[in-house]
Formats: sequence, C-alpha cells, structure tokens
Amino acid sequence: MIGRFIRSAGIVIMCFISAFLVLLFSWMPKGGVYPWVAHKFWGPGMLWLAGAKLHVRGAENLDQSADAVFISNHQSHFDIPSITSAVPIPLYFIAKKELQHIPIFGWGMWAIGMVFVDRNNREKALASMQKAIRAIKKGKSILSFPEGTRSKDGEVKAFKKGSFHLAKSGLLEMVPIAVSGTRDVLAPGGKLNRGVVVVQVGRRITRAEVESRSIAELATYANARIGELKFMADAELLRIKKETK
Repeated sequence: MIGRFIRSAGIVIMCFISAFLVLLFSWMPKGGVYPWVAHKFWGPGMLWLAGAKLHVRGAENLDQSADAVFISNHQSHFDIPSITSAVPIPLYFIAKKELQHIPIFGWGMWAIGMVFVDRNNREKALASMQKAIRAIKKGKSILSFPEGTRSKDGEVKAFKKGSFHLAKSGLLEMVPIAVSGTRDVLAPGGKLNRGVVVVQVGRRITRAEVESRSIAELATYANARIGELKFMADAELLRIKKETK
C-alpha cells in the first residue's frame, strides 16, 4: 500500500518536472527539449515508476522521414507514456481545450504547439484541425485516439470521424498502433499495478489508401486494422506473461 502511494506520488512529480522542463525551454527551435523529455525521460520514467515493462513490436513500420497522423486504441492514461516511449518520433497531441488551462502542465503543452480542440464548437474544432494539418506539413506528427475516450472493457470501439477528416483534408498518411496491458497497469478507478505493456505498430495507411476511401470508409478500415493489431498485442502480452511466470 505504501509502495503504491510512493509510486503514485512519484508519477505526479514526474509529470510536473517534465512539463516544467518543456515550458522552460519552449523558446528553443524544434520543440526545445520536448522530444527528449517525451521519449527518454517522461515516458520511460512513468513506466518505471509504475513498475511496467514495455515491449515494442513492429518498430520496423516506423519511418522517421515521413510525418503522419498516428492513431491508437485507448485503454488508460498510461497509453500516452507507453506510446511516446515506444515511438522515437516526437508526437504531438490533439487534446481537449480545457487541458491548456492547467498550470505548468497545460502551459507546457500550449508552448510547444499541442493542438487544442473545443469539442462544443464545430467552427473552432474545424479551425483546430486545419492548424493540425499545417503542423504536420511543417514536420510534426500528431497522435490521436479516434475512439474519443478510454474503452471501459478494453475492446476497440467505433471510431469518431475527426482524425479521418484530418487525414483526408491534408491527404496525410496514418500510422495505426495498438496498445495492450495499460488497463492492468492503471486500472479503472486509478489503482496502480505492476505489469507488462505491449505496443504493436502496424503498416502505414498510405496516402493512396486515404485518398481512395470516404471518411466513413477510412474510419471503418482503420478500426479493423487497429483491431487486428490489438489481437496481436494481446497475444504477445499473454505469451510474455506465461514466459515470465
């Protein structure tokens, strides 16, 4: 019990230290220290404090020379540190606008160019999507969770259309990712547990595939792709757990 409390407190401290570093050096070009913080400090630090062991599969599908919209299933607050640890490309997020007002944490997100969306204002939401397209074409990669919220049972739910409007409007490639095990590490209700996380990276959805499908068709296609990756990630998670018993 005491150990879990200490680890939880460490995670909170890690978040604020990371956000402070990002905010402090946000004046530097190319996101300042954010790429290093996300991939080398915050992401791995969060997993270490939680007692989570990360396994990455399909890393050969990552291409650092091309920018894209990264899409993933969503199970837990630990999805983001898991993905930023697994993916060496700096990932920027589409986040709800309320987050930008959180002291230090939200300010840091705003300072490095995260994209905030007002979900209650269609006009402002569309403007945010255009901002995201411009950011990607300037060299940033955006991470989105098309389910819109965390899955309560861990299964991949139907995708909302926003991410696919973004890909179609900018004719952008998409990188499907599946995460498995994060619900066990941070269970519903906030209970922190030691465990294993698998991040499975899939083959890119090419510009030709994006262009040839309607938004609804693209959302269905991407959902099926991530469902397949999730099946693979679940199987790998089970295999690792059996081997480590």
